[in-house]
Amino acid sequence: MRFIALCIRLLPRWLVYGISWIPVWWYAVVRRDGAAASDGFQRRIDPRSGPLRRFAFRLGQARAFSHVILDNMYLGLLGAEGFRLKQYGTELFTRALRRGRGLILISAHVGNWHLAVNFLSNVETTVHLVIDDARQAEVKRQMDRAKTMSAHLVIRQAKQEGLIFELRQALQRGEVVVLAGDRVIGERRSRLAFFGGRAWFPTTAYYLAAIARAPVCTAFSFRTGVQRYNCYGYMLFDGRESTRSDRNQLIDAMARRFADHLETHVHCYPRQWFNFYDFWSAE
Repeated sequence: MRFIALCIRLLPRWLVYGISWIPVWWYAVVRRDGAAASDGFQRRIDPRSGPLRRFAFRLGQARAFSHVILDNMYLGLLGAEGFRLKQYGTELFTRALRRGRGLILISAHVGNWHLAVNFLSNVETTVHLVIDDARQAEVKRQMDRAKTMSAHLVIRQAKQEGLIFELRQALQRGEVVVLAGDRVIGERRSRLAFFGGRAWFPTTAYYLAAIARAPVCTAFSFRTGVQRYNCYGYMLFDGRESTRSDRNQLIDAMARRFADHLETHVHCYPRQWFNFYDFWSAE
């Protein structure tokens, strides 16, 4: 990563993206755990695909992942110059925030997650980013760096005691809570239809929305060309008041809406699916 950062500062962009082919081939050929997950996902998209087509998909998926990592490094080191974003429905985010009940933003490990929540850089309120693990030294370093770059950013550990209570208070203050909608943490989860099978999806965010009556939006951002992205926003829950008797139905409905939006967009951008494990058998 340090070598690539140096290249970004010194070399033309086309050459930097060319250099990134080296780790792409390594991940596509050598990393068997990621290869098995990629092949399994390809079979769900195209059950008749043979070994050559699966390898081509695996290579394309690794290449797409490298593009997203490089784009994020360019954003962090050189700024947004040269990037072009097309936004569809993202005005829902600021509109929902104006209601004064805060906002829960759900994203996923697809496309470019950083650009999917890019609008938050212009939001003059505290943003609580909930992550599942910051124990590794490099992850912790990146999280500390993110906090210094944004005065409004608060990093929250998903396993933090009393987290739901603190996040509910944050929403009552009109603040933003960001969570991933495709990684199960804790006991609150639901098994939903997804790409011809059934997979576990977390429901903590939707439970929080139901008890706080806070709006819930989801955001996706997919690469369409060299530093070109399409960004999509959807409303999952508008914050209407719910009663305890229908809370479970409401939570399940929000989870299904998210899973449906995710499946629709991954069908359009299958190589930008970045869950490199057996998503359907994960417990």
